[in-house]
Amino acid sequence: MRALEWLKAKPGGGGRPLYVVFGDDPFLRRESIRKAIREEIPDDEADVGVARFEGVSAKLADVVDELRTLPFFSKRRVALVEEADPFVTAYRKELEAYVEAPSSSGSLILAVKAWPGNTRLAKSAAKIGEAIDCSSPKEADLLQWLPVQAKLAGSKLGTDAARLLLELIGPEPGLLVAEVEKLSVATAHTGEIRREDVAKFVESGRLEQIWDVVNAAAEGEGARATKLLDDLIASGEHPVGLLARMASSLLKLHHTGRLRAARMTLAEACQALGINAYFAQSMGKQHAHLGPSRVDRLPAELLQADLDVKGGSQLPPRVILEMLLVRIASPRRD
Repeated sequence: MRALEWLKAKPGGGGRPLYVVFGDDPFLRRESIRKAIREEIPDDEADVGVARFEGVSAKLADVVDELRTLPFFSKRRVALVEEADPFVTAYRKELEAYVEAPSSSGSLILAVKAWPGNTRLAKSAAKIGEAIDCSSPKEADLLQWLPVQAKLAGSKLGTDAARLLLELIGPEPGLLVAEVEKLSVATAHTGEIRREDVAKFVESGRLEQIWDVVNAAAEGEGARATKLLDDLIASGEHPVGLLARMASSLLKLHHTGRLRAARMTLAEACQALGINAYFAQSMGKQHAHLGPSRVDRLPAELLQADLDVKGGSQLPPRVILEMLLVRIASPRRD
């Protein structure tokens, strides 16, 4: 089940022996784990009913003992193994056996980065539990999810306002929820978050600044791009959110390039993608700077940068963004 569906679903009454929370979005992982715990144990009993283990050091015998011990102060026991990839690797055979005969009074939560659905363990787990996919969601899913978050915050959010919010913030659920909550407070007197409210309170001027960063890099002005990036970070922008919004512009550059490779004119490509003709001239200049091969590689570059800023690299996120901009700004070689 996708995390957004899981989070908005009504409580199911609990009783699941196993939950697997996997994927790369930290907000969705955290919230999905919280909901899984609430499914089994009320909030006021969570302190005594949940045992937490670190995946790198957890012993299977300790986890299973916890799950098979009858609960005293709550209806069920929950054992949460965090960052459980090494735990699953070390005890895969034993976990397969446990899943075949799980505890009747305990729920195991495995929080992992990867959970291939074609393994024997995953197939067995699907029969008795819930696997929650916390991968970065698609924009279309976020557009449906944001009004639900606004309703929880006591407000109403229309489609146009949600689209602008997503464009300004990027597809980062944690950042989006924080902005929706702030907007709900700011518009409490009307009970509705309108497009103009998003433009006003989320500082749409920042979007133009981010466009300037991308345009400078894509036109070969590396020094200017990194200076503009430094200014945005110094003003409080987080590198993760910046990358998401930069990616939106760079992917449009990629898609128009692919359409041009399929024999469309630049104007036709822009029209097909709903891009204002005003931007066609600058986009053509950027295609000329990058060259076809680098335009094709933009999604891979963005994916690697996204993985790196979310913990896949030991470099600071700011340095990762600067390196991406420098690569884009460097002269073409084809």
